[in-house]
Amino acid sequence: MKIWDLAKTANRNLFRAKLRTFLTVMAIFVGAFTLCMTNGIGDGLKAYVETQVKSIEGNRILFVRKKLPAELEDQMQSKGPVEYKAATKDEEGNTIDPNTMMVTVDQMDSLRKRLPGVRSITPAFPVRSEYITMEGARKYQVGLGMLSEGIEQKLEAGSMFDGTNQVILPIHLARAFDEKVENLVGKTVILAYKFGEEGELKDRKLKIVGIATKGMIANLNGFVDAATAREIYKEQMSEAPNYNMFQSFTVQLERQDDGLLKSTKDKLDKMGFVALSIADIEKRTYDAIGILQVGLNLFALVALLAASFGIINTLVIAVLERTKEIGLQKALGMGRFRVFLLFALESILIGFWGALLGIVSAVAVGTIANTVLAKTYFESFEGFNLFAFRPLALGAVMLLVCLVAFLAGVMPAVRASRLNPIEALRYE
Repeated sequence: MKIWDLAKTANRNLFRAKLRTFLTVMAIFVGAFTLCMTNGIGDGLKAYVETQVKSIEGNRILFVRKKLPAELEDQMQSKGPVEYKAATKDEEGNTIDPNTMMVTVDQMDSLRKRLPGVRSITPAFPVRSEYITMEGARKYQVGLGMLSEGIEQKLEAGSMFDGTNQVILPIHLARAFDEKVENLVGKTVILAYKFGEEGELKDRKLKIVGIATKGMIANLNGFVDAATAREIYKEQMSEAPNYNMFQSFTVQLERQDDGLLKSTKDKLDKMGFVALSIADIEKRTYDAIGILQVGLNLFALVALLAASFGIINTLVIAVLERTKEIGLQKALGMGRFRVFLLFALESILIGFWGALLGIVSAVAVGTIANTVLAKTYFESFEGFNLFAFRPLALGAVMLLVCLVAFLAGVMPAVRASRLNPIEALRYE
């Protein structure tokens, strides 16, 4: 008997006890459905985060902040009082205050001299805005960010900065001014911000050079060039006690080189700084989603494990019910391996039908859920689908479920293959 014939026979055998087979398949269905949904959530989050994170690119850029001293971190974790330490000076004579995470411009200049292969170091200038408008248009609130040299924002229209007093608008804001966002490139907007102790309002005219593509950051912030950000920062913070002290800065390398990137990160680490590339930030985000996905999948695997006992029970009963039949088949020349394969195929088919129903149902439910959620709860998350079903992932679910079903069917199949044909024929 050929494998295909065995498979057809195994499938017919399953439907001898329709209710029992149906209940066992439904148990597998629950596990497969849950596994598909949890994988779909993880892949949906990954797909969305990928489009958001990759809206900003910079292969030669490191985002740097001061490292928290080990002893200070230990004290903070224990929630005990933090000991005060006096400030010291580095090799260049710059003051280093261990009690703050702020970095001074002098310290950055010192780093620039001590790091070969670095083209520039740019502080992350914190700037605030009140509103943005165009002539004859309404006033809109907008967050204001800065793009350091070497960082590129993906754009729907326009280009990156080529001078000062330029701005890249977030796409949702651009659409408020003109639905055809490409028409805005080259036009002028008025940015209003407060400065000085009295909080006086000042207008600055900025040229629109680009419209940012959708993204978590781009949807919230407009971006100005570093020189413009520096000027606004000076006007807003020149009288503040922490003027020219920054919580983070960017390091731009002279060239794109993995070796130079790693050596610069290592040197900054020894100097007491944490440096992350865009690739590092992406990896951390994906790792966090991966951990969430594994946690969710554990629930589905528990359901599959419980269903596997149902398969064992179904096949053990089938062996008992068909003992005389098995004895007759062996007496007519069917070998032990063929008998084993027949029952193994029955277990695999239970897994196959359960997985198939689970996958089809998960895709249908996920598609409907994406449509409903996109119009309700996730309306503000443009382009976000909670569930994303990749063919490779669905295929992996099918293979996993069939493997679990096969393993569950091994014991009953071995038992059937070992039946003595003479004793089986006399079995009542």
